Amino acid sequence: MRTNSHFITVVVGTILSLSSLTATASIRASGSFTANGDCDAYQSFRKQTNPDNTQLVNDKQYAIKAINKKEFDWVQILIPNASPAMRWVNKSCGSSKFNDDVTFKPSSSSNATSKRCNTRNDFDSYVLALTWQPGFCEHFKYKGNKPECTAINDGKLNITHLTLHGLWPNKTSCGTKYGYCDRYARLDLSAATIKDIAPWMPNFYYQTKFGEYEWKKHGACQNLDDNAYFLTATQLVKKVDASAIGQFIKANIGKNVSTASFKKNLISHFGADAVDRISLACSQGRYLNEVRLNIGKSFNVNNSVQQLLESGPKGRPFYGNCHKKIYIEAAGK
Repeated sequence: MRTNSHFITVVVGTILSLSSLTATASIRASGSFTANGDCDAYQSFRKQTNPDNTQLVNDKQYAIKAINKKEFDWVQILIPNASPAMRWVNKSCGSSKFNDDVTFKPSSSSNATSKRCNTRNDFDSYVLALTWQPGFCEHFKYKGNKPECTAINDGKLNITHLTLHGLWPNKTSCGTKYGYCDRYARLDLSAATIKDIAPWMPNFYYQTKFGEYEWKKHGACQNLDDNAYFLTATQLVKKVDASAIGQFIKANIGKNVSTASFKKNLISHFGADAVDRISLACSQGRYLNEVRLNIGKSFNVNNSVQQLLESGPKGRPFYGNCHKKIYIEAAGK
């Protein structure tokens, strides 16, 4: 009997230990989460994966399913139209109301980390992200919520130049997590600014939703006002589009090219050191959809592309997530 009793004790203890281990992964919770912006909704908040680019809808309410820990900083919610539907969002992206009326507070260490990665003008460089719109719209699952893509694919809008995805203040110590420095930031662009931006950020032809997202997540982390920020970013995309980067892409529309030949071409214009600050992004690894440039925090918009690049830090490899051979898509289906 003593042996059996000891066996039962060990088994129960083991089960309790396993339960504790499971609980550390996440804690079940119920209630409602009301979004205060259009933040990313991640399948894994640790890996920052968002396979279908799902974002919260401002002021929309979602069901809470779990939190990452008692002193939480991530909330798991149900987004019925997402795949998978269970997604993690940062607690700063909205307000949480729990059914059991328990108030969870982030730990002091979480606050410190959040402050370091969400403090305005506390960045060390920029990432200038430029989209090859035909490749993005043809192959990215935008689910009909990007009217510029619908127009491009229907042949009603012809985009044959690089466009602005965003000008992102970047902080090395934060990885991809630097942003949302003012969660109440509001975009208030003049009609003249919108007119100037639209050809280079074509969502502005139809709405300001994408611009509002970029301003809240990235723009509010630097010191320029919204008009100056987007006009500066527009100057940069024009400059890059007119450079060897844009020229190579436009010369190869509708063709397969090797990433090695693309890199070699750019090195011949800018030098190897500058090209170490450029990386590509592709849909399915095959279709070019983006070019990213790392530039310095105190850049001069009148400088050459080579000078802009040399002012920034080295980034990921030139080929990014692209295969050795990539296709440069033409506009339209």
